[in-house]
Amino acid sequence: MALFGLEGTLGVGIGLLLGLALLKYGGYADAVKRELSYIAAGAVFLLLSSVTGTGLEAVPGFEQAITYINIIFVVVAFLLTLIGAVLMAVQIFAKIR
Repeated sequence: MALFGLEGTLGVGIGLLLGLALLKYGGYADAVKRELSYIAAGAVFLLLSSVTGTGLEAVPGFEQAITYINIIFVVVAFLLTLIGAVLMAVQIFAKIR
């Protein structure tokens, strides 16, 4: 995503949402709707993480609080995306069996 100038959590969040849109366009989203909701929630938390520091980093005393909020948002996003990916893999492997 660095090609479009989207780096860090913003690029990953937009990449996840773009992947979800492509799954919906391809018709695969209906089979794993619940799992995709976890991944979409993780992408929203990544977008929130990239937005929290905008404009408030220049205010003295907020740098450490913003850093902690960003860490919390990224950890929650990672956990939600991981849960969605694991549930999706379980569902796909259950169909193969």
